[in-house]
Amino acid sequence: MQSFAVTVTVHLIKIITCFTLFLFLNYDIYLLEGDMSTLEFYVNGSLVKPVLDAYLHQNGRFSALADQLKIADSWLFNPPDKISMEQYFQLLLSASELVNDSHLGIKVGQYSGLASFDVLGKALENTQKNKATLAKALQQMMLLERLVHRLGDSRVEMEGNHVRVIWRARFQQHKASRLVSESILAGIVHLAQTLADRLIPILDVTFVHHQPTVYSESIYQQAFGAQCRFSQKYNSLLLAADVLAWPLKQSQQTMQTTRNAIEQAQEETTVERVVNQLKSSLVSAPKLSQIAAILGLNERSLQRKLKTEGYSYQQLLAQVRMQQACDYLQYSNLNILNISQLLGFKEQSSFNHFFMQEMGVSPLNYKHRNNKHRNNK
Repeated sequence: MQSFAVTVTVHLIKIITCFTLFLFLNYDIYLLEGDMSTLEFYVNGSLVKPVLDAYLHQNGRFSALADQLKIADSWLFNPPDKISMEQYFQLLLSASELVNDSHLGIKVGQYSGLASFDVLGKALENTQKNKATLAKALQQMMLLERLVHRLGDSRVEMEGNHVRVIWRARFQQHKASRLVSESILAGIVHLAQTLADRLIPILDVTFVHHQPTVYSESIYQQAFGAQCRFSQKYNSLLLAADVLAWPLKQSQQTMQTTRNAIEQAQEETTVERVVNQLKSSLVSAPKLSQIAAILGLNERSLQRKLKTEGYSYQQLLAQVRMQQACDYLQYSNLNILNISQLLGFKEQSSFNHFFMQEMGVSPLNYKHRNNKHRNNK
């Protein structure tokens, strides 16, 4: 028997599905009847920042990118409110080429935040304040994404107890389409994790484009927490309906445009700051010294602060690992080895021992038990 929250979520998703399919088909008719050359294809200028963040993080140089695009440095610092779609495509292609990173699209998606999406970001922020769920946030995204860009369209389909979020690129044949599609799906995952303040387990990821010539399975797995399949019918993410029933993290103000980031960081407890860092870096098995350096502290200072708040670093590391382990085991199709790697364990046996010690059951038994529970809903 499904819980009330999940039942409501499923009904909401069905409504979203019908409405977005109508928009999807209606917009197709408009494109067929209209003159493509007369349409204004654009993206919001705020989408430039995630590209720059990903590029600069790869040690790219501002001046080199501006020269490649034949624009002034100031355009990158302060882009117009809207830029042409072709300008955006060339920005992605040039940034990827200059840092020699064929996976830059994924990293662009991971740098996308609420402030990157203008009206959509503000709507999602309001959703977050109103004690809503991920399903409600998805509804907002479907309704408002065209105010941010005309890169493509999103819709959802029910697949049993699962929901497939489908994104169709408008210019699938363009050279930049792979970077765009990967940035959009990675951005959806990253935004969902930001809104829910927890890992979002994905059951399946598909892309229309072929597997890239330069391919790193680990980069895709770290970004999506799932196996990725290429040359498929859709660009899509498959999630359990239960996941979309998860509540959003309550926040009074999450947009950097409405609150100084430094002031926000100062209001967080040391425990919260450490946990936030751990959530995004488990795969690299971060040491206390590394987290301390990121937070601008030495090891002893960080240990003292955590002790004052009643925790140790190892306790927090174990808590974050355990929450993500349970989510992966219950809501993803990853095998135990892949999960252990994503949680930063060098050996699967170490993960098995850790999980057994914390839960009193092996990861495999926990996965089977919970999968059986979900299938019987």
